[in-house]
Amino acid sequence: MQHLLRKQIILIGILLASSISVFAQNDEIFQPNHDDLPYYLGMSIGLSNSYLNYKRGPNFLLATNDAAKYLLPQSTPYLNLGLTGTLKLTNRVLIRVNPTLLISDSRIAFKYTTDNLQTYTPLISTDDTLSYTIPSTIIDLPIAFKFQSDRYNAFKQSDMMRHYILAGAKFAFDLSSEKKPTKEAPTFPYENEIKGMDMSLELGLGLSFYLRYATISPELKFSYGLRDLRKTGSIKYPLLSGVDKVTSNFIYFTIHIEN
Repeated sequence: MQHLLRKQIILIGILLASSISVFAQNDEIFQPNHDDLPYYLGMSIGLSNSYLNYKRGPNFLLATNDAAKYLLPQSTPYLNLGLTGTLKLTNRVLIRVNPTLLISDSRIAFKYTTDNLQTYTPLISTDDTLSYTIPSTIIDLPIAFKFQSDRYNAFKQSDMMRHYILAGAKFAFDLSSEKKPTKEAPTFPYENEIKGMDMSLELGLGLSFYLRYATISPELKFSYGLRDLRKTGSIKYPLLSGVDKVTSNFIYFTIHIEN
């Protein structure tokens, strides 16, 4: 009897010790000195979706025969790979840079028709429109102010999480901007009419999870182009002659891994 009681006491002691250990782990704060760092580095990986926005001119339907008479913007997905550097200004305000390489097979800029559509009958798709597809590999150079909250408890873990918002600007360079559009027939008549350098305003929001050895931050960001991307002033670029302005917009979903 005493032998059985001794076993029960030992078992209860083990269970109590285990329970205390579990609660102690919940009270543990991961990376407690993170906010004291003057700066920190990391990497990012994500996906983005891009589309061109077209402002049609008053003479859009009266332009030359080689000009587009119908434009349907198309979205293009990219794989994003980047590096992250964050500089602390105060506990709530930081500056972040995130140079990123955007990789895509090609950018389907838009679908279109022209008065001379029948001249290029090998190009006609099943819906009687042509796809204007250009090579695209982009380098993004964004810089933003990051406004973050205090850390707070989440998932029964002390000081595990915080949220933040971003506001900043981006410079972008398309390394393939001088390459010609994808040709579906030898008579394809157009050059690449989209400039390679762009500037945008950016807004974003995200969550940071402070784990034992790293900080993981999923983030959603919106980019609004400011620069007119049309190449003008030459007879080589007739396709967008009836358009007043072309800008590029992006939506990013990114996971940042820091520390």
